[in-house]
Amino acid sequence: MVIDRPAFFRHLEENGEGLFADGVTEAQKRGLSCKLDVWDAFYAAGHPWVFLAAALGQMHWETGGRLEPVLEAFAENRRQSAEKLQAAYDAGRLAWVKTPYWLPDESGQIAVGGGDIQLTHRRNYVFAEQRLAERFGRSFGLDADYDRILDPAISAHVAFAGMIEGWFRPCKLGDFLREDGTLDYRAARDIVNGDTGRIGDRIEAHCKTYEAAILASLREND
Repeated sequence: MVIDRPAFFRHLEENGEGLFADGVTEAQKRGLSCKLDVWDAFYAAGHPWVFLAAALGQMHWETGGRLEPVLEAFAENRRQSAEKLQAAYDAGRLAWVKTPYWLPDESGQIAVGGGDIQLTHRRNYVFAEQRLAERFGRSFGLDADYDRILDPAISAHVAFAGMIEGWFRPCKLGDFLREDGTLDYRAARDIVNGDTGRIGDRIEAHCKTYEAAILASLREND
């Protein structure tokens, strides 16, 4: 299954007002096009298209609609991100954080969240590097340089492979695939974060918007 790009973007322009109030910007098109390129080349043949819809919906939320890799708190660099997180922590707005993860780690780097799906902590950058190296037989450099997650193609691989294999939490996309081939988008939020009760309905709406655009592109390919 290869996404018909003109049909995909035309559907989002005409029917995606919930996500694209001002239309799909050129930056958003670039971001989505990169994700679709990675999906088509490396994941489409082995996985159902509902996985793509689920991933795009989650990435839309995680990037604040930018659809390109971002640093946590939408900071310009990791040091600024760490400063913002420390200020929020000091103000009591990060009560769930037991140990600040935005301090320089043993590598001297700052492992704040980064990417289309936010990686935090050195162990997760190292793990992502190991799994991608196993999958593709080459280094991606994520352990040596955390900012490699800001490369759009690498970030897309981390998002797709991570959600398919269950890197982020103890569940994966296949766990939410129903017998009829549909996917429980709301419950699948748990793949990325344990906040389904708070934002699960919004994630589901995001995913369904992308699902409709994918279906529209498939119909035009028939």
